[in-house]
Amino acid sequence: MYEKLNIMKAIAKVFLLVVLLVLGIAGYTYAASSDNHTVTVTVSAINELAITGGNVTLVINTATAGSEPSDAVDNTTADLDWTTNEATKKITVETDQAAPTFSLKAVAQNVTGGTAASEVTLSTTAADFVTTISTTTGGCDIQYTVSATAAQGTGSDVHTVTYTITAG
Repeated sequence: MYEKLNIMKAIAKVFLLVVLLVLGIAGYTYAASSDNHTVTVTVSAINELAITGGNVTLVINTATAGSEPSDAVDNTTADLDWTTNEATKKITVETDQAAPTFSLKAVAQNVTGGTAASEVTLSTTAADFVTTISTTTGGCDIQYTVSATAAQGTGSDVHTVTYTITAG
C-alpha cells in the first residue's frame, strides 16, 4: 500500500508538471509583439450661434424742423457669432412683436463665414439675415435701425429678437 501511495504521488507530480508546462507554452505561443483595436470617432451635427454684447436701446430724439424724426442706429452693441459643420445653412431673424408701433430693421455688417442678406424690417415671420453658410465659423456686427414718423407720436416697443441657424 505504501508503494501504491508513492506511485500515486509520482503520477500527481508528473501530471502537475505537464499541466504547468502546457499552460506556460500556451501563454508563450499566444503572446505577440503588437496588437490593435478599433477606435471609432463620431462628429455630430453642430449648429451653434450666440449674441454677444448685450441688449440694445435705440432712442429717437431729434428731427430737423419740417422733416420726420431722425432714425436711431446702433451697430456697435451686439454681435452674432456662429459655428456649423454642416453645408448649406443660413441665419434668420424675427421679432416677437406682431404689431410694433415703430419700424425696426436689422442688417448684418462685417460678415465673415457667410453673406449678408439685405436689410430686413423685423416681423414675426423669419427673414434671411446671413446666407451661404457652410462648414465654417463666422460672425458679424448687428446693425439695428428704428424709424418713426411724427404722426406715430411717442412710446416704446420692446422686441425679443431671435436669430436661428437653419437649413439654407
